[in-house]
Amino acid sequence: MKPLDIKLLRDFRRLWSQALAIALVAAAGVMTLLLGVGTYRALSETQQTYYERYDFADIFANATRVPNSKLQEILAIKGVIRADARIAQSAILDIPFMKDPASALILSIPDIGNSTLNRLFLKSGHLPQSGKIGEIVISEAFAITHNFKFGDEISAIMGGVKRSLKITGIALSPEFVYTVRPGDMFPDNERFGIIWMRYSDVASSYNLSGAFNSISLKINKTANKSAIIDEFDNILKPYGGNGSIERKDQSSHAYISSELNGLKAMSYVLPPIFFGDCSFFG
Repeated sequence: MKPLDIKLLRDFRRLWSQALAIALVAAAGVMTLLLGVGTYRALSETQQTYYERYDFADIFANATRVPNSKLQEILAIKGVIRADARIAQSAILDIPFMKDPASALILSIPDIGNSTLNRLFLKSGHLPQSGKIGEIVISEAFAITHNFKFGDEISAIMGGVKRSLKITGIALSPEFVYTVRPGDMFPDNERFGIIWMRYSDVASSYNLSGAFNSISLKINKTANKSAIIDEFDNILKPYGGNGSIERKDQSSHAYISSELNGLKAMSYVLPPIFFGDCSFFG
């Protein structure tokens, strides 16, 4: 053996514990890099696949009361592929054994079939039957928290009238991966949930028959987004439109994207720290 090799072996026998510690730190750095990057890519691809499969919208807007006839004018905007007009209203829920009342966001779905955009993925049960009054689908997180299941009934105050609602299904929506009550910072699945009902049923409770107050758009990827938003807002402004938002500003998507970006940053920041420690102590 060469003298340098002999010296290396002698030094290794003397400093084996330090060499092992350095190897373990380096391995931890490699593991963090591989796990972090792999997890980020898997979650990011899953997010995009889910959005595409269930038609997550690109632009969202609310108004006070917009006639259904305006939907055709919105669809005529250059670059708009699809539009989903609906009713969005809040309701107070009377849930047994809760000291304080819970609340829900009531969203309408078409009287027949599923929504055009932000379509529901049913985990159990079925959508409310067309023409059936008082049937609802609820968000999964809210259902799990209260142990609700198919066939259960809950009481809700809708438009000042207390109604009994029957759960026909439990669902997920790309619009509410992260469900937070307006004004809150974090989810409260005990006190806030999402409820979907047929349009006619919701409209009769809130005196919005023949109208909508919430709409989302799917646009062409090559379209001029700013021009679409300007024209869209101009159509809604006379009806109480308060300005539309892009997908990047939608609360659920913004939170999920922030979490993914944090994971991505951690994946690239932590490994160099491990490798730097190895270089310093080596």
